[in-house]
Amino acid sequence: MKISLIKPHTGGVLGLEMITFVEPLGLEYVAGALEPEGHRCQIVDLRIDGVDAGVARCRAFEPQVVGLQCNFTTERFRTVEVARRIKRELGDVFVVVGGHDASRDPAWFLDRAIDAVALGDGEEVMPPLLDALEGGRALDRIPGLMLNRGGEPHFTGHAPARRDLDRLPMPARHLIRRYAPHYYFNYHKPLALLETARGCPFKCNFCSVWKFHESTFREKSPERVVEELLAIDADHVFITDDIFWMNVKRARELARQIKAAGIKKSFKIQTRTDIICRHPEIVEMWKECGELSIFLGLEKIDDEGLKSVNKSNKAANNDRAIEILRDLGVGYTPNFIVDPDWDRRHFAELRRWISRTGSYNSGFSILTPLPGTDLWDEVKGRVTTGDWELYDIAHAVLPTRLSQEEFYAEYAGLWRHALKVRYRERGFLRTYLQLGFALATRQVTLEALKKGMNLSQRFSRPETFLRGHRRSAVRLAEVADLGAGPLAAQPAERTAA
Repeated sequence: MKISLIKPHTGGVLGLEMITFVEPLGLEYVAGALEPEGHRCQIVDLRIDGVDAGVARCRAFEPQVVGLQCNFTTERFRTVEVARRIKRELGDVFVVVGGHDASRDPAWFLDRAIDAVALGDGEEVMPPLLDALEGGRALDRIPGLMLNRGGEPHFTGHAPARRDLDRLPMPARHLIRRYAPHYYFNYHKPLALLETARGCPFKCNFCSVWKFHESTFREKSPERVVEELLAIDADHVFITDDIFWMNVKRARELARQIKAAGIKKSFKIQTRTDIICRHPEIVEMWKECGELSIFLGLEKIDDEGLKSVNKSNKAANNDRAIEILRDLGVGYTPNFIVDPDWDRRHFAELRRWISRTGSYNSGFSILTPLPGTDLWDEVKGRVTTGDWELYDIAHAVLPTRLSQEEFYAEYAGLWRHALKVRYRERGFLRTYLQLGFALATRQVTLEALKKGMNLSQRFSRPETFLRGHRRSAVRLAEVADLGAGPLAAQPAERTAA
């Protein structure tokens, strides 16, 4: 069979889509599982092609099946809009939606344009689904599906999840070759994604990863990871594991094998501060594999705050890990969760922490309950909007203690303060000389540099965030009939408590 795998277009709000613009690796893995079975695959990235041109490419391919990826809650409206257009223009085509968000809350996607939702790992669900469609067999016996039966959900059972990730097919990176130069992370492009593990053993209440993978943690062998790395052309590699270096023995062996293979990349990873504190030697080993920068989900500056999000870590580890990374000369980006219930005192405490530690690269996410997380179950009755575009971790969707205007003035102030600390720590001239050198040596592109500078300026202004709320009522009116979720057609927002 022929299947088009589609990444929906970009929305009009903020959040991760402005900071990272990465390849649809999940679709590449699905295609990698389908092609060896004799199916013909196409990947269409509407964020780059645009909706009109992308749908035209899909139509010219003449697929029998179209798969849409909905990883983020912010993509919900767009996913359904694309599904409806596909049905209108391609006629009798089977439409299936997959991805993290769709798996977390499949019933929301009960729409006349969506025939099924794939739940769990797509490599396990999609091959038997296409085989059944091709053979004209009933889909009820294909595990891992929610079938749309006249607007009623029909679940086919639990999706399998193979323990040995080395048995996964290689991602079909050739299908995104035309898009590859466009993907970036912060200033760095072109960028490729690399998955070395799936899942997380921790249970942060705001996170959906451990829910999606049902508290499991599965790793690929160092040999398999090196094999995938050798197939990547991009100089910059973002490792998608939510916690890299979880298995210390594997982390050491992987660094050894990467060096032995002669691979030199600019690696961007995510890990925990307690791992860095216990094993600083791993950081040193990975420095020898190329340039290294680390994203640290610090979340809170004190133990009480960490406990509130079930982080299972200590604030002392956060401070100590930053000292270790500074001593080793390794770049790091701390990220903090800003609670809508904060008053001015909390914002001031975070600014003081940034000044004390010199963490000028800090980022700030607003605590956002996402469907399917423990946090959502706890506070869903208090959310202030059904506009999923605002669930981008850069807008408050829970009541704010301060007025909305005051809250965003403080929130934008955090971004401005981090920029001031950058100039204090690095110097205004030195900062721009380094950016100029990176530009001259092609470590970054002018386009990416402009985007990054524009992001800093936009996030430093309260109006950036207030504008999203003002536009929300219009957007909700436009998409009032999209999705079956209980808040999907809510006409307006409640602002502050």
